[in-house]
Amino acid sequence: MSLFRSIFTKQFFLTIILLGMLVLLSFPLTRNWRQRRAIDREIKGLETQVNDLEHKNSNLKTVIDYMQSDQFVEEEARTKLNYKKPGESVAIVENRPGEVAAPSATGIFDLPPAPPAQTTPTSVANANKWLDYFFKK
Repeated sequence: MSLFRSIFTKQFFLTIILLGMLVLLSFPLTRNWRQRRAIDREIKGLETQVNDLEHKNSNLKTVIDYMQSDQFVEEEARTKLNYKKPGESVAIVENRPGEVAAPSATGIFDLPPAPPAQTTPTSVANANKWLDYFFKK
């Protein structure tokens, strides 16, 4: 029986030592695993950002190509500089109320007209505002 106890205590002691070593090794492994997950998430976010920027870049290239085309130059000359081709006639449409005036040939760089001044409502006491809010439909 004493032999059994001595073997059992040695195995128990050895098991405790091995479990302790396993626990001590698991902490750095867990920390490394968490760091790796954080890095993988950051990489994924950066890849998404790269894809978004590439998409924006391709859109900007398309806009630049359009702006360098003859069609865009002609359209801008017609709308902003009142350009017309030889043999064309221009029809002037007067502004309707609420529309912005087209630029004139003499005032290309003029600022657009100021919006009409808004009338300020008469000041109402705060208590009256609350009464109106709750009791008027």
